Amino acid sequence: MDLGLKDKVAVVAGGSRGCGRAISVELAKEGAAVVLTGRQPDIVEATAEQIESTGGSALGVVADMTTTAGALEIIEAARRAFGAPDILVTNPPGPLPGDDYGRGFLNCSDEDFLRTNDQFIMSQVYLTREVIPNMMEKGWGRLVNIASICLKTPHHRDPLVLANLRVGIAGMMKTLAEEYGEHGITANIVATGPFRSELAEDYLRSQNVKDEAYYAQEVPVRRWGRPAEMGALVAFLCSEQAAFLTGETIRLDGGYSKSLF
Repeated sequence: MDLGLKDKVAVVAGGSRGCGRAISVELAKEGAAVVLTGRQPDIVEATAEQIESTGGSALGVVADMTTTAGALEIIEAARRAFGAPDILVTNPPGPLPGDDYGRGFLNCSDEDFLRTNDQFIMSQVYLTREVIPNMMEKGWGRLVNIASICLKTPHHRDPLVLANLRVGIAGMMKTLAEEYGEHGITANIVATGPFRSELAEDYLRSQNVKDEAYYAQEVPVRRWGRPAEMGALVAFLCSEQAAFLTGETIRLDGGYSKSLF
């Protein structure tokens, strides 16, 4: 299937590692020029080189998407290298192994709430502001946010601010879908379950999360997700064929979430 992405310009914020890297690789395979970002220079450079070594076009940018300056730096780098972005995929930074803030409402500080809002909500705000005007001019655009199944099934077993506050992004993306749909711009969320990425391996080693046995029991397909499966779904959401699919939160979790909608 030709996804119609040849010569499109894609920004994958948080696209250097794990599922983000798989998204960057898949979009490049489909012919898009990819600007991928991260905060670890060696990993960012290695992913960009990986894509270029297979004939793709890629630029790695080391920047912090959770700040206005970082977001502007990312989009300006894309404009200079390839032109105004047609596609924005935002894969915001979550907690690292060892981060244990926000467990229990009364244990959440103001700083916990504000930091989480910057990570999951404001990063999308800052980047989207930079790309929407050019997308409107072109009459074509794709916005994809990588989030969590906690959007569908909030729960108390994980830290409140790290999991349940992500739901705010669902309202924002639904509004973007309605406001800019007439300009050929779609906005969707991928709500992820457990994926076997480098970060997941770090978590397992930290023994600070659910273990292998838990997921083997709770995920109906009896395995973790593969990053390439994330890349394939996001590439489709960015395609010409997905032009009528917008305002949705799509679970990619092996059936882990038990809610109907």
